[in-house]
Amino acid sequence: MKSMTKLLAVPALVGMLGFASASQADVVSSGFETGAGIFDTGSIFLDAGLYTLDLTAFTFGAAGPFIFGISSSETGEAFQVSVPTFGAASTPFTTLGGMFDFLVGGNAGTGAIYEASINAVPLPPSLVMLGTAVAAMVSIGRKSAKTGV
Repeated sequence: MKSMTKLLAVPALVGMLGFASASQADVVSSGFETGAGIFDTGSIFLDAGLYTLDLTAFTFGAAGPFIFGISSSETGEAFQVSVPTFGAASTPFTTLGGMFDFLVGGNAGTGAIYEASINAVPLPPSLVMLGTAVAAMVSIGRKSAKTGV
């Protein structure tokens, strides 16, 4: 049993450290558009958690506004971000997860390059380090109790 605990401790700690850098990032739509109207629609599945909606637009003339929004008929959640003429905007949101429909659109005028993405916000490294320290303290506490130190 003791050797099994040692064998499982290392993968568990490595897994916890891996959570600090893991993130889900999805570019849902990007490209070059002209004129007014909807650029792209579709669906995306998101796990429960904290994300950001990111929208970037560069225009070659009078254009805007641009909008990127998602909504879920399952949970009733809806989130959006917009850019008035050109530039970048980002908004954080927390979701219960599920299937979301997305829409990217606006007035591209004589031309606009855009990118709409959804990025998962990873756990802060300090939280992972705290979890690793707690796991180590519990392990040391068990060893001390067994040896009587």
